[in-house]
Amino acid sequence: MEVSYTTLKLSDWEKFKKFVNDLSDNWAFRGQLRADWDLQNAIERTSFINLQPGIEARFLSEFQRGARNYLQKDEIPGHLIEWLALMQHHGAPTRLLDFSKSPFIAAYFAFEQCIPFQDNESSIWAVNVNYLKNRAIEKLENAYPQIITNNQHMIHEELFEKIFYDNCHSIVFPVEPFRMNRRYSLQQSIFVSTGISHEPFMKQLNFLGEEISRAVVKIELPADIQKEVLRDLQRMNLNRVSLFPDLDGYAAALRLRYNSMRTVEETLTHQLNQLEDSSFQFIP
Repeated sequence: MEVSYTTLKLSDWEKFKKFVNDLSDNWAFRGQLRADWDLQNAIERTSFINLQPGIEARFLSEFQRGARNYLQKDEIPGHLIEWLALMQHHGAPTRLLDFSKSPFIAAYFAFEQCIPFQDNESSIWAVNVNYLKNRAIEKLENAYPQIITNNQHMIHEELFEKIFYDNCHSIVFPVEPFRMNRRYSLQQSIFVSTGISHEPFMKQLNFLGEEISRAVVKIELPADIQKEVLRDLQRMNLNRVSLFPDLDGYAAALRLRYNSMRTVEETLTHQLNQLEDSSFQFIP
């Protein structure tokens, strides 16, 4: 679905780092394995979402009833956003889409499992979540004037619930649950939600109008820089074990670290490049 966001094709990792370092803290990022993939939340990819009106709310209600059998009393979410975050964490489809406040965490997910063919590309999407929030509030002011005034023009629980159950506002906006589980905290997660469950995420981005090109950027990078990216991220302590702190994460991090090791030829080339740099002092 065609929308006029900005596409930025970068040839190397250093250019990406320079670009994201120049952005403000208002931006959030999502890494995707392939550059030709649109942004899609999980519920729009289901086969049931268009079956009948209200089916998303029914799905949520059934999850809430069943989940209580597996949760301790203090683990039961207190608000709708927390319920959706819990569903997202355990693989149940929701209208939320995961982003990270860190461009480098997003880059990790873009390159972790990419296939480093020369003609293949991965992508990191950047969205200005502060701008999304402000534009969404503007669109909702006529529908919920009192709620918005009471919540100081923020998207809090009361407003989110109205958007969710009314299911009629074609918008995209950021949401953060009050309680975040450990994994989401480590990944510096922020969710971006759609206002309508059954309408594609990319279509709802059009509510930004002509400003979409300034608020949504898809950064494309060649997949064949995968090893360089993963090695650099490893030096930042960004790997599976730091983002998924369990034995599965450790095993995956170990595999990726070994797969990212330089060949003998790559090591020699790297050392020669460093020797050519007059500011670099080689230590044997």
